Parts: sequence; structure tokens; C-alpha cells
Amino acid sequence: MAERITTVHRQSRGTYGSPRVHAVLKREGADCGRRRVARLMRQAGLAGRHRRRRHRTTIVDPHAAIRPDLVLRDFRPDPAAVDTRWCGDIT
Repeated sequence: MAERITTVHRQSRGTYGSPRVHAVLKREGADCGRRRVARLMRQAGLAGRHRRRRHRTTIVDPHAAIRPDLVLRDFRPDPAAVDTRWCGDIT
């Protein structure tokens, strides 16, 4: 089993960790568990590569004033009061 794990890891150019190696082995028909694959990879000294960390672009000011929630998180339209609440979504 360790040889197959090493082969899959080498074919992925060392990028696959235990979840992906396990998925490939399952697809090939091997009967093994995810934790066993992780243990065997650890014993063989194999590890996947991590993605880069995300850079933090906004630094929160801890001394900034907290703005009041004027809508009180109620975004439902009020039929009795037209044009009193507006909200948008940039997604």
C-alpha cells in the first residue's frame, strides 16, 4: 500500500496530501481508509504542498467608533412605510 501511495504522490509532483491521495486510490479501486493513508504518508515522510497564505488587506482599527445598527438587521420590506429602507449587495 505504501508503494502505491508513494507513486500517486510522485505523480502529483508532491502536491497531493492524504485526502487527494485517498481519493485517487479509491478511484483506482483500492480498499483503504483516509486515516490509514495519512498515517502511511506520515511514516514515509510525504506531505502535500500548501497554498499560499492570503494577504491581509484591511487592518481593523481597535479604537474606531462602532457605528449603530439603524436597521437592527431587519431587511424585510415594510409595506406601510415605502422608501424608508434601502440596502444593496455588491456580490
